Amino acid sequence: MFLRFFLLTVTCFGATSVLSYETFTQLHDRLLKGATATQLEDAIPRFSRNLKIASAVSLAHWTDSTPFDDLAKAYILPEKVMDALGIGHSVTVGVVHVPAGLMHSYGYLFSQLKTAYGLKGKRWIESRLDERLGLKAGVFSPFTREGEFLSNVTAVLLEFIGAKASLPTAARLVPRTKSAGSVSEHVKWRTAEGVEKELTISTHLINLLALPGQETNDVKLLMYEVVDAKKHRLVTAFPVEQKFAEAIIGAKPESDTQFRPRFNLYIDPTWKVVAHRSEGFAAQAD
Repeated sequence: MFLRFFLLTVTCFGATSVLSYETFTQLHDRLLKGATATQLEDAIPRFSRNLKIASAVSLAHWTDSTPFDDLAKAYILPEKVMDALGIGHSVTVGVVHVPAGLMHSYGYLFSQLKTAYGLKGKRWIESRLDERLGLKAGVFSPFTREGEFLSNVTAVLLEFIGAKASLPTAARLVPRTKSAGSVSEHVKWRTAEGVEKELTISTHLINLLALPGQETNDVKLLMYEVVDAKKHRLVTAFPVEQKFAEAIIGAKPESDTQFRPRFNLYIDPTWKVVAHRSEGFAAQAD
C-alpha cells in the first residue's frame, strides 16, 4: 500500500513548500496536459533554471540509464513528461537510454509508476536520505534554497567515494555517516567494431543514521557507479534493507565471462563481455 499522503515540509524562498507524493502526482498530471517546466514555477521556484543545472551535472558526473522498470514491466515516465523535464532519450538497437542523474532525481520524483517497492520518488520523500546521511532536511529536494537538488546529491555521493569534483552549484554539505564497503567488478567488452572496452562497476554501501520516529527497515544507502579511465560516473543511489545489504556484503571474488548490468545501468547492447572479475566485498577500514 502506497503512503500517498506522507509529506515533508521544507522552507523555500521564504515560504513553506511540501515535498509529498500528492504534490508530484499533481505536477505530473500538469505536464501530461501540456504544462512546461517554466509554468510549474508557481509550485517549484526556479524550476526551469535548476533543470538546466541538473542536466549539466548529469552529463558531467553520471552515466546513462534505462528508463524501463524490469519488475513492473513499464516505463518509469511517459515520453511527454520526460520531454517537459528535459530528460533527453536515445535508442540504441531498440534499447532506450536517458541521462541517469536527471532521471534518478527529478524524473523519479515525478514518476507515478507503481512498483512492488512503492513509487520511485520514495527515496527522496519518505526515505529522507539527506537526514539519514546526517544532512539538513530538504537539501535533497527541488525546493532547496542551498545549492540545487541533483548538484547536492552528486557532491555528497562523490564525497563518499573520495572522488574530487568541482560542483559550484552544490551547497557545502558534510555528511555525518560513512561507507560500509563496496564490491568492484572489472569488465572487458568487445564492441561491434572489435574494440576492447574496460570499465569498473562498483556497488557501495553507506551506513544510514536512524531518525527519531521514523519507521523503516532500510539500513544502508546503495550507490552504484562506473569508473572509466579513473573518471567516476554515478548510476543511482537508493536505500536498502538488511537482507539486501547482506547479499552484497557476502559477495565473493569470482572470475568469468558473465556480467549483467544492474539498477538500470545502460550498457550498449552490441557490446559482448569477454572478461569479468569481481573482487568480492571489501569492508571500509575504520
